[in-house]
Amino acid sequence: HGANAEIAIEQALKETEHFAHISKRGLDYALSAIKAISEEEFEIYRQKLVKYEEIADRIEREIAGYLSDLPVADLSADTSHRMRSLYKVVGELESLGDSGESIGRILARKNSHDKQFSEQQLRNLELLTAEVARAYDVMIANLQKYNLSGPSAIDISAAENAEARINEVRNRLREEEVYRIEHKTDYLTSVYYLDVVSELEKMGDFIINISQALV
Repeated sequence: HGANAEIAIEQALKETEHFAHISKRGLDYALSAIKAISEEEFEIYRQKLVKYEEIADRIEREIAGYLSDLPVADLSADTSHRMRSLYKVVGELESLGDSGESIGRILARKNSHDKQFSEQQLRNLELLTAEVARAYDVMIANLQKYNLSGPSAIDISAAENAEARINEVRNRLREEEVYRIEHKTDYLTSVYYLDVVSELEKMGDFIINISQALV
């Protein structure tokens, strides 16, 4: 029984790694939605973000359901630790799907008010998204290392550095935008822009939580 659970958890870990790759693709769609020129183009990516949020929900339910069916009594301490980590990881991946959909919603509101991000705002969002993508890569690498060699293989400092960079960029963008608001830019556009900035930063939090859950 215990051996079956070991195999089941290894299987769930492989699924979770695959889930993390899917999740990162959601970030690409978020950036495409941010940069979309036409309403038609935006709508394509917004729909993808909605679909990816639904996929994330479904995968989380499947993996969590699969784990909850395992006979806990027979698990070694190590296996039940891995199981707890996995629950946390799939929960955070599901939250990342929610964030992608939230970005789609913020952008839809912006569009409904005929607001457009400036070139500078678009460049900044691209910069912040690139930092989040880097954090994703570190997190995915940590998942892979964990699956091969366990918690001791995790590079937590790389994950922490990636998150610190996201926070630094977020703080700088926020300060610059507040300065612009005070010096009379379009207030509503700034609100939507800062909402996207904070949603991207939140993604960074979910991503670091995953590496921390594995340690």
